Amino acid sequence: MFNFFGELKRDIGVKVDEFHIINISNKLLYVEGHKGLTALSSTLVAFKVKSGRVEVEGEGLYLKELTENTAKISGTIKRVESF
Repeated sequence: MFNFFGELKRDIGVKVDEFHIINISNKLLYVEGHKGLTALSSTLVAFKVKSGRVEVEGEGLYLKELTENTAKISGTIKRVESF
């Protein structure tokens, strides 16, 4: 799978070990840099990240793709919070 932020960091010589989130029209969410899935339901998807946790709340949520450190979540996304 193509790793957008990894390629960008490599091209400009930046080494950052954090996570990134791209939310596309509250219908598709791309998470890069997660450390594992901690919750999964049709209303909540949560991931462990280096600095804490990311929670995605919505309706009809499902994992479209999950790899070692990236995930795509589809559905109606109502809230994304990291803490």
